[in-house]
Amino acid sequence: MGGLVSLSLLDSVAGGIPKKDMAQIYKAAPGKAPAKPLKPRRLLVFSRMEGYRHKSTPWGVEALRILGKKTGAYVAECTDDKSMFDCKNLFRFDAVVFNNNCNSGIEDPIRRRNLLEFVRSGRGFVGIHSAAHPEKWPQFVDLLGAYSVNHPWNAGSRVTLTIEEPDHPVVKCFGGRTFTHKDEIFQFKDYTRKKLRVLVRLDTARTDMKKPGIFRKDGDFGLAWVRNYGKGRVFYSAFGHQIDTYWNPTILRHFLAGIQFALGDITAKATPNPPGKATSSPAKANPKAVGAPEPRPALHSSQSDAGATQH
Repeated sequence: MGGLVSLSLLDSVAGGIPKKDMAQIYKAAPGKAPAKPLKPRRLLVFSRMEGYRHKSTPWGVEALRILGKKTGAYVAECTDDKSMFDCKNLFRFDAVVFNNNCNSGIEDPIRRRNLLEFVRSGRGFVGIHSAAHPEKWPQFVDLLGAYSVNHPWNAGSRVTLTIEEPDHPVVKCFGGRTFTHKDEIFQFKDYTRKKLRVLVRLDTARTDMKKPGIFRKDGDFGLAWVRNYGKGRVFYSAFGHQIDTYWNPTILRHFLAGIQFALGDITAKATPNPPGKATSSPAKANPKAVGAPEPRPALHSSQSDAGATQH
């Protein structure tokens, strides 16, 4: 099953991505992973689109494939086949990515239970952008740590981000404490620092906070985080609505570091952190412990183009 891609997704990938875009993705992807894999890693990239269909999803597929192939960090198997969540298929992998799939695409209760147990037993889960917009599945929300309900900052919005722990391995690529970026920016429910280690949040002092639909009163708009789930590891990044996100070198390095954290090849702190307390956190690549916590963490900019309305 190596390199598995279901036909519907294969068609959209092969037929929809211009060669120049593929070249930009390849050029933007780092040539070296932040950590050497402890063993050959297999990553399941699941991109089934049951709800809103993000135009950028096939670009995300290719970016995730290229990140693994170019750096040797993992081999990606990309699919929209729900049967991959049967035990005999799922437990061949070290981690699963939900790639921008609005609604999980997994309705069967046994397959849902398989995914939760997969992560809880010591493997990894990665959510990109609209992976945080599942259908009614509270156990998945508990795994991920929150769910997106709206996007007051629509596609193409330029925002300033606060990097809470600039030395944390998953966000060290941002190069400091602030970063400007264009994307669609979510607002979450069931989001709490009591269970998340938030690494990136919206800088509300430098962002338009008069947008309709903003309901949070505490000013804490987390956008990327890690956490432990049982013996496993979870990484979520809210970036990825727009096509050109996938040839943004900083975002690609962020995705790769988060994936390697989920795979168990980067050890980093994943314990919950209070808002606004940046510390410093030395990156530890490749120690033998797979899910252990580790340390903490100042002006950069990204380019990302247009987009549409979120989901």
